[in-house]
Amino acid sequence: MFSGGKYALRRFDVADEVPDIELFSERDIGVMEFQSWALVAEAENLEHYKEEINRILLSFKIYKLARVFIKYRLCKEDIKCCSILNDYLHIVMPDESNRVIALNDLDVIDKGFSKLLQMDTISNRTHNAIYFMYRGFCAHKMIDSFVLLMCAIESLFSNECRSGATRTICSRVSKFLDCKSGYGYEDIEELYNLRSKIVHGKVVVEDEIKGQLSTLYKVQYVLVECMKKMLDKEIYRIYSDVQKKECYFNDLR
Repeated sequence: MFSGGKYALRRFDVADEVPDIELFSERDIGVMEFQSWALVAEAENLEHYKEEINRILLSFKIYKLARVFIKYRLCKEDIKCCSILNDYLHIVMPDESNRVIALNDLDVIDKGFSKLLQMDTISNRTHNAIYFMYRGFCAHKMIDSFVLLMCAIESLFSNECRSGATRTICSRVSKFLDCKSGYGYEDIEELYNLRSKIVHGKVVVEDEIKGQLSTLYKVQYVLVECMKKMLDKEIYRIYSDVQKKECYFNDLR
């Protein structure tokens, strides 16, 4: 159960849950038949359920690099609510682990979900970072994903003035992640340099950034690590006060 029972992860059976309507093709039904689980909205007041479901999925991505997404919205009680989603989380990261999700993982994901909801309301920066991150993981094109995920990093780590953006962001991100292997200043600088080349016309913009797939993977891992620390230690709360935020990042060693 998520959010105190507002949403639940439940066993899914096509015969029980999918209404017989023209919206879903035989191919759609075939895809659904391979699925074992569904996220179910349980509460009566579901005014913001679409945004909140997206935050749950983002929490799965942050904490388990999970290959979970929602492509179909089902409601047998009101077939007008049924739809096929065009924007949904994609499987982007390379499969470097089995990513089995255990029961205790779901507790962590639920806590992360609650904190994402809090973080979303703290400031424009935190809201935008979450928005860019989700949109980046939903992007169909590599170039879109890279630019949006870099925007999320900039939302979190850029300073309040326009000077020295590259040095500021590279320094803050690397120090925030304790300069761990793969997350040092030079690693972040590589990402930011590619972003700058794209924005300033140093490379030709295409759907796929040729020879840069590993760079796309890296920006995802960097952002995921940053978000885990932001949520677990509730660092996102400092964004409610600009001076407190700036002091925090300026004091990082």
